[in-house]
Amino acid sequence: MHELDGDGSGGYEFSLHDDHIINKLLRGTPALSIAIEKNKVFTLKVYDFSFSEDAAPERIYKETLPGNIGLGSLVSELLPYTQLEFDEAEEWFYTDDKYGEVEVTGLGVPLEDIPDQHISAIFIVSK
Repeated sequence: MHELDGDGSGGYEFSLHDDHIINKLLRGTPALSIAIEKNKVFTLKVYDFSFSEDAAPERIYKETLPGNIGLGSLVSELLPYTQLEFDEAEEWFYTDDKYGEVEVTGLGVPLEDIPDQHISAIFIVSK
């Protein structure tokens, strides 16, 4: 967790470290991060910090985007709702303006290369 500076900017990051829940390869991966600018939430990022064989999937963020799309959904499930642009440098998919300021990540490659990518993080930017 980080403190806010004098301008009300900073952020918070929340992670799980329980050895009985989190696979050691993902221990410390954030579950949630929040960036604040001028005392208002600016961004919110949720992560899938689990492997299917461990206990963590029950503890990941369960809320969904429009279209009932959330962590673990296929990235391609967004296509009926928005156009996706892939940023090769950042390895994120960006939705169009009509859907909102949303970014998702899968395996870090374009859908043309690997179509069946599951969403492993969702990043929402406030307007």
